[in-house]
Amino acid sequence: FISDRERGQLKLPKKKSIPTLAEYAKSYLEQCRGAKENTLAMKRRAVGVLVRYLGEHPLDKITGFIVEKFRIQRKEQDGVKDSSINLDFAILSHLFASAVNEGILDINPCQKVKRLKVSQCKDRVLSSDEIKSILDMPEGKDRLMILTALFTGMRLNEVLNLTWGDIDFGKGIIHVFQSKSGKAFDVPLSDCLRTALEAYRAHPADSRVFEDRGISKKVVNEYSAYFSGLFKNMGITGFTFHNLRHTFASLMQSDLGIGAVTVMGMTGHSSLGMLQKYSHTGLAAKQTAIQALNNHVITTGRNINQAVGQ
Repeated sequence: FISDRERGQLKLPKKKSIPTLAEYAKSYLEQCRGAKENTLAMKRRAVGVLVRYLGEHPLDKITGFIVEKFRIQRKEQDGVKDSSINLDFAILSHLFASAVNEGILDINPCQKVKRLKVSQCKDRVLSSDEIKSILDMPEGKDRLMILTALFTGMRLNEVLNLTWGDIDFGKGIIHVFQSKSGKAFDVPLSDCLRTALEAYRAHPADSRVFEDRGISKKVVNEYSAYFSGLFKNMGITGFTFHNLRHTFASLMQSDLGIGAVTVMGMTGHSSLGMLQKYSHTGLAAKQTAIQALNNHVITTGRNINQAVGQ
């Protein structure tokens, strides 16, 4: 062992001082300040998780084995899905890559660790961490369009065709005109969506909420591609705008135990025949269901905040 004093006498290069992950995380986030707000919010959330699990480790002491152990603990202790763990892992790998570029480390320990396999099926739904990332998005059109689909189950072209006249703030209802069947039904306004819509409202009642152009297939495809890219940049991989509709139905039925009749009355599905009859007469059940969804989503975001110590 050669001390720093002896190194100086022998004119050897001083031993590098390696920061802990918690120490370097501050510098890493500073480097990311120029990123888009959505991306920066996602990285801050992920870094909070990484610091909680790995913060005390010096960067050069974090091995592939420790990374694997972190992933197991994340799943067992926090109960998150593999897609969320992959998001944390991607940020960890990028953090190490930055440290390598700065000359702090020689290698990135994540290079030899494979991502967890996630089924990218068409019925993909949001995880708790991904819901938190969406709630943390800056106010504006993108966030509001996502919240509209998440809290109503509307398709993208239905969201784009939505007018201010379709929203009855007095009764707390959105009148939805289903694009496939042409049928109309009502969906109650959640507290979260009502607040966001009221903050955004600045147009005449007969104008559309989100898009003034004619809603053609080309316009819908443009928005679809845009949101797929937006979700990918946020770390929400394999996810499309239409998956918000699947998330709405999944949270209602799987997480909250809302009956199929009520859910299908809000999504406009008619595959179960007579269910469409209940789309108007079951308003009280819909209001109860939407309030439960509102509380579930907001509580999810709050619990994730508490878990990462924010």
